[in-house]
Amino acid sequence: MTIMKIAFSTLGCPHYGIDEIIDIAVKNKYDGIEIRAVKGTTDIASLPEFKEGGLAETIKKLRDSGLAVACLGTSLKFCEAGKANQEKMLDDAKVCLEIAKALNCKYIRTFGGPMPLMQGYTESMKWTWDGYQRLCDLTDTMGVMPLIETHDDFSTSPRVLDLINGVGRGKMGVVWDILHPLRYGEPVKATFEALKDMIFHVHVKDSAEFDARGFDFSLLGEGKVPVAECLAMLSGNGYDGYLSFEWEKLWHPEIPEPEVAIPHYAVNVGRFV
Repeated sequence: MTIMKIAFSTLGCPHYGIDEIIDIAVKNKYDGIEIRAVKGTTDIASLPEFKEGGLAETIKKLRDSGLAVACLGTSLKFCEAGKANQEKMLDDAKVCLEIAKALNCKYIRTFGGPMPLMQGYTESMKWTWDGYQRLCDLTDTMGVMPLIETHDDFSTSPRVLDLINGVGRGKMGVVWDILHPLRYGEPVKATFEALKDMIFHVHVKDSAEFDARGFDFSLLGEGKVPVAECLAMLSGNGYDGYLSFEWEKLWHPEIPEPEVAIPHYAVNVGRFV
């Protein structure tokens, strides 16, 4: 059986600083972290911990702790029409890529959408393909791969493949969020079979009630998402990346605290592998 590593997105402890993130990860025997929110912001490039001397100190703390950075979660998306938007996204991408490279992180997570309501699919895809082509030109030289998450208007495998095939297979990969394709009616086996050779990172979450309109949050094992089936397929295909716990505490402050959810995942995820 393939041994997979566990991580958590810092979206689940969004107001923690680097020391607190490392502390809860080490105490609960995580292998890595996925950096998304730190000190209440997802704009990590604005924080001193990710600039110059502060970044060097962050790198040292992570190295000393034995934690890897599994993925850098960005807000990059290219579907909105207009050269100004594209240039801003690419400028943001350059900063994110420099941080990822410094952290010895192989992947940055990006979004395909949501597409603007008043903008058609053809127009949106034209800009999306162009933006990702240019992003891949940047990443080719840096040893960091952009990943598209199964999320928003790109939750299902046909949409993801439309993007990847338009850019060129091998240039980018997939973050398989195991909940979102299911919400839009695609069985987990269908998603996996379509994308399995392109999955480089996995978001694990559970939910008791979910559909295309939304979802709730359950601690792992307390919802209806077929987590065991997903992890069995990954293991059977030789996936040796991270199973990253995504707990959206930043946007849903009512859900259980990180001191509850993060240890719970570490203790329970092994039951599904």
